[in-house]
Amino acid sequence: MKTRLPIALGGRGRKQQRRSRQLNPPKKMTTTRDPVLLSIPALRGISNAGVRIVGTLRSLRRFFLGARAAALPLLTLTAWLPTPMWPACAKDITLGAVQMTAETEWFRTIELGIRVAADKAGAKVLVGNARGQADTEAQIVDNFVARGVDAIVISALNPTSSVPALKRAVDNGVKLVDYNTTIDSPIMTTFVGVDNTELGAQMGRYIADYVKDKMSGNAKIALITIPKYEAGRQRREAFVKEVTTVPGVSIVAEQEGEFPDPAANKVETILEGHPETQLIWAANEGGLVGAITAARSREGKVKICGTDMSLQVARALLDPKSGVIAVSTQDPYNIGYRSAEFAIAKVKGEQTPAKVLVPLQLFTVDKPDDVKTYVAKYEALAH
Repeated sequence: MKTRLPIALGGRGRKQQRRSRQLNPPKKMTTTRDPVLLSIPALRGISNAGVRIVGTLRSLRRFFLGARAAALPLLTLTAWLPTPMWPACAKDITLGAVQMTAETEWFRTIELGIRVAADKAGAKVLVGNARGQADTEAQIVDNFVARGVDAIVISALNPTSSVPALKRAVDNGVKLVDYNTTIDSPIMTTFVGVDNTELGAQMGRYIADYVKDKMSGNAKIALITIPKYEAGRQRREAFVKEVTTVPGVSIVAEQEGEFPDPAANKVETILEGHPETQLIWAANEGGLVGAITAARSREGKVKICGTDMSLQVARALLDPKSGVIAVSTQDPYNIGYRSAEFAIAKVKGEQTPAKVLVPLQLFTVDKPDDVKTYVAKYEALAH
């Protein structure tokens, strides 16, 4: 039996909404060769629980390139789009995308992938920002169900506490796709992400070799971690396990830092209290950006490495004075794109894989051409 959920502000139940669709069929969307030129309809009336109105792709352009970019012409993304697994039309399908947080470029790139995939299929998207809060996440999920979404795409905050709201959604017939993080429940039938243990380990191996080759086998390392997330714990443990295979490596400090500003403050505190620190590793983009900001005055004397690439991080990797030497990363655009792709397929009754791992990448200071290729790709996507 389906559980009856409270109706959100101005919302309708799923049955009422479907009846309304039958009486008032939606207008046919304009088609074009370039899917990015299709703007995503603005969806109003979703103000509570941190839900943001989904606009056009120009909002992401502003994030990547600044306010002036809003006036720039849209560029074709055909070269960067994966081949769709469904026809170019997904009438009446609405996706609800729940972001763990939207304060970093990495998650905004996830959102870009979701938007482009949904737009290419003719589906609508609602986007909610949980802001790292479990109660906000649950409210967004319930709100999406009340609004009549057909599928939810989510990076769940917690493997256990995120389950009840998602189970209510599934019990009400909503399809579910998890990305980036997993949940401890059989309702998770499709996951798109990476091996977070390997994400930390590949950086640990690189830094172990770097210390042996460039630092005479000795290094004092500080860690900026995100221990409240399972993925963060896996990255940290794997990195430390690999890097400490070098006898001369020691961990001199460890602080939590998920977002740039708090992480920058933590790094400054570490450098003041442990001036002997030679290298900093960060578990995510927010911590990495914070470390870059805090250590910039050292003009490259403190080396920096970490997880999750972005345009800001890539440009720092090309700047010798930043101190950034390596970044292990996922492919957030394709994670978002594939997640939306599978969500639409599930709504249409098609079979989807239980688990899809997107390949990892390692960008290093000694391979600048790879970094420049990344910058060119994501600047084009941001347009």
